[in-house]
Amino acid sequence: MKALFAAAAALVLATSASAGPVTVSNTTHKDPTGFGTAFTDSNVYTFTLTEDTWFNGLLKTKGALTSNPATDIKSVTLSNLTTGETISWSELVAISWTTTRVGLEQWSLSPRELDAGTWVLSVSGTSYANKQGNGYTVAMELPEPGSVGLAFVAVCGALFASRRRKSA
Repeated sequence: MKALFAAAAALVLATSASAGPVTVSNTTHKDPTGFGTAFTDSNVYTFTLTEDTWFNGLLKTKGALTSNPATDIKSVTLSNLTTGETISWSELVAISWTTTRVGLEQWSLSPRELDAGTWVLSVSGTSYANKQGNGYTVAMELPEPGSVGLAFVAVCGALFASRRRKSA
């Protein structure tokens, strides 16, 4: 019975294991024109998955020195360089940029399974900040590389413990 509880505990730990959030920021975008300056960050962050796994992320606009960002995000995409798949993120909080030049925007990618391969995060938008940098922060939840292996060991342990109990 102890072995069965230990295997169940290992399975719970394995399925909840993650490397924690990876945070990437870029607040260098400025607008010297006063009319908005477009930007495209085509390689914000790159990571490689050795197997299919679950992933989620959240992007928030931010100012370098202020809490009122002046950045209009147009698109956020995650592209698999191995398979060519591109996933677009969804805008959660939007600002009407025709009526104001400051405001917080949020984009997210709901938890979903990603195929193995090399993934690249890209962000494009328009900066309306003329004196200080503005941009965004992206928090992504990446899996712990050994969590799937640990889950497999836990399941094998549970099966072994249940067979041992039945034969006794």
